[in-house]
Amino acid sequence: MTLKTRIIIGIVLFILIVGAGYSAKKVHIPKTSKTSFETENQTTISQDEEMGEIVYKGKFMIPVENFIKVTSKFGGRVDPIKNIKSSHSGIDLVGKIGSNVMCVLDGEITWAGWQNSYGNCVEVKHRKEDGTVFYTFYAHMRNDSLRVTKGQKVVKGQIIGTQGTTGDSTGDHVHFEIRKTDKSKIDPAPYLFEEI
Repeated sequence: MTLKTRIIIGIVLFILIVGAGYSAKKVHIPKTSKTSFETENQTTISQDEEMGEIVYKGKFMIPVENFIKVTSKFGGRVDPIKNIKSSHSGIDLVGKIGSNVMCVLDGEITWAGWQNSYGNCVEVKHRKEDGTVFYTFYAHMRNDSLRVTKGQKVVKGQIIGTQGTTGDSTGDHVHFEIRKTDKSKIDPAPYLFEEI
């Protein structure tokens, strides 16, 4: 091997090693201003601390096909059913009527069925490379649309049901949550979208 070839290989290896280091660094997400209701009634967690060292800014797929818009964000809002101030535990995503709901990452189903105000819902347990467990949760799916059962393994992009309006819901959508190991809920928006 010539000296020139060794230098080129060395440079390529250096770039790959440096590039790999950058991909694992934290992404800082600026905090958005909160309403006085949210500030008083919600324990806020630093975006950088939510699921460990890495914030997955835009890394998860949108869990509903034919995505159109977000109709309700995470945090303080006026509950559309009870008409009182409340804290919304997830994000409401709307696709075209009859759109499939898909799992955002590989995992195992820990719940598939009816759950009070959530209607027909699915919870998926995920394990990060470091062993940390977290959950994703999908709610308000149509009656008789769930395609998974408790204990089943699922993969990213697998259809788990159809968006709907079961439980306490005012329109066809999927309510999506991210739950930490202790089941406390965090804002899913930074994990779904590049810009929030």
